[in-house]
Amino acid sequence: MRTAVLDLGTNVFNLLLADFSEAGCKYIKEVKSPARLGAGGLASGIISPGAFQTARLAMENLLGALREAGGADRVLALATSAVREAKNGPEFVRFLNSEFGIDVQVIPGEREAELIFKGIAESLAEEGITGKKDSSPAENILMMDIGGGSDEFIISDGESVLWKKSFPIGMARMREKFDYQEPVPQSVLQEFGEFCTRELEELWKQTARYAPSLFVGSSGSFDTFRDLLYGGRYKDRVAVKLPEERLSALNDLLVASTAQQRLEMPGMSPIRVDYIVLASVFTQLVLRRVAPRAVYQSAYSLKEGAMAEEYGKYRRDNGNRTEGD
Repeated sequence: MRTAVLDLGTNVFNLLLADFSEAGCKYIKEVKSPARLGAGGLASGIISPGAFQTARLAMENLLGALREAGGADRVLALATSAVREAKNGPEFVRFLNSEFGIDVQVIPGEREAELIFKGIAESLAEEGITGKKDSSPAENILMMDIGGGSDEFIISDGESVLWKKSFPIGMARMREKFDYQEPVPQSVLQEFGEFCTRELEELWKQTARYAPSLFVGSSGSFDTFRDLLYGGRYKDRVAVKLPEERLSALNDLLVASTAQQRLEMPGMSPIRVDYIVLASVFTQLVLRRVAPRAVYQSAYSLKEGAMAEEYGKYRRDNGNRTEGD
């Protein structure tokens, strides 16, 4: 069975295509396409006409790639923060359905965090990262996914979710709220930090309660951090360690840069150029507050979590059919 997951994020639409069999879930193709649903102003509370069109082009790119790969038996399309919070989100969903015949599910923030947890957990399992040494108890893990419209946080003991929450302070929203000329003025950095610290009050309470000593960041910003730090290395790894001192030095470089200077940095994703500075400052804010023992980047997130869930259903259904034969 062939399954496609479409992750319709605020900045980027993603396609993940996989083959399901008794032998396992095999990824076949992954494609990203800029959608820029926040173009025209997230603060307005609507998806602009221009964003409808950039989203249409992104969907054409993904579905064209899907057709070239031979199609799928099932397509699961999941829309997140920008669509669920826009006043015209239902209209946007109807637009995608009429244009492409795609049944889009708009998922709540808690569900988004749940799928991100499942994706990150898959990557940690593949790389053997458990936070457990010998017979000592497992360490709690703080997982963070930086999005365009929202940021998701999950605290886990490595096997289950202890706490999760989605905060509507994604970097596209923050870039719009803290409008500035580059390089970012110190006054803006201070205001941004104070704002995020207030907004994350519930996170600070939960990290004090569960004391996570491992930190894992996922999605595009952390993919870009990895590429900026390591160049083309570790492309085949689904989770890698990010030395905190190097992340801090990278943050200093990004904060002092202009968009053009960032574009010239080896490993920089053009899709992330406008938001990577605030994403880096945000990451440093959380790391300073939590002070983890080690920091990791996960290449898996929502779409991999959704795919793992779909594969679990396939295995259960296949097992039930086998038992009934």
